Amino acid sequence: MEPSHKNPPNARTTPNATAEKRAEVGQRTTPTGRALGFERGVVTVIALLAVLLGAAVLLVGTGWLGLFRAQRPLADPIVVQWLSGNSQLALVIAIVLGVLLFVLGLWWVIRALRPESRPDLRLERGSAELTVTAAALTEAVRADAEQVTGVNRAHVRMAGDERRPALRLTLSLQEGTNVRQVWEELDAKVLSRAREALGTDTLPTAIRLRLDRAPRQRVR
Repeated sequence: MEPSHKNPPNARTTPNATAEKRAEVGQRTTPTGRALGFERGVVTVIALLAVLLGAAVLLVGTGWLGLFRAQRPLADPIVVQWLSGNSQLALVIAIVLGVLLFVLGLWWVIRALRPESRPDLRLERGSAELTVTAAALTEAVRADAEQVTGVNRAHVRMAGDERRPALRLTLSLQEGTNVRQVWEELDAKVLSRAREALGTDTLPTAIRLRLDRAPRQRVR
């Protein structure tokens, strides 16, 4: 697998370099488990409707569609007369629309705030089927990652879904560790084993590197 991020420079880690690497790898290449297409589509449609409505109001107000239209009151007299004559029906319609908007907004908030899924994976080998839990896979990857030279601790979690699984790795490195060596060893020994176990050629992975500082020694 070719990592989706750039290879780090062949240099010793420093706090500044680690912070830059964390920003580059952790923010721009982190795979997300939840699909953002729906939210983006809804926001885009609402924004387009708002722009079109604002443009229409601007055209009418400036008189480009006729001075008579520009001088008419904001509330159409015909609409005001109808609302006055059908106040009960208008109240029912307003209540129904308000409830629908409230339910839609509540559903959207719950959908956006729900915890990210940690999918279990189903492996099919002929007529047999095996389910690998997310906890088992992350524990195996964590154990392998902590065997990489220069890695003190590793935190692994699953992301994505059953069809498009992904990994998130947070590695705590020893001070003075060669980042390129960790990068190459991680892809060659850890991620390759995970891909082979899952029977896939690609496994999107986001890696965040942290530098563990050596404990300070008191001078007596």
